[in-house]
Amino acid sequence: MFIKGVKENVMQNYLETLKLKHRKLNRLIDNCKAAGRQQEMQQMKRLRLRIKDKMAALQRQSNSACS
Repeated sequence: MFIKGVKENVMQNYLETLKLKHRKLNRLIDNCKAAGRQQEMQQMKRLRLRIKDKMAALQRQSNSACS
């Protein structure tokens, strides 16, 4: 029981870290749009999508663990 709670805390902390990275990338992408740096913006968009996919997978995993 204790280990399950620890795992949930670790997953929640990791999810929060991913959310922060996602928000930061959003800001950087906006800055690239303004500066006309298309190639850099595309790379960041791909990274942002991978982070979003990780967040969704963690949330699905968390939801299935609670069920």
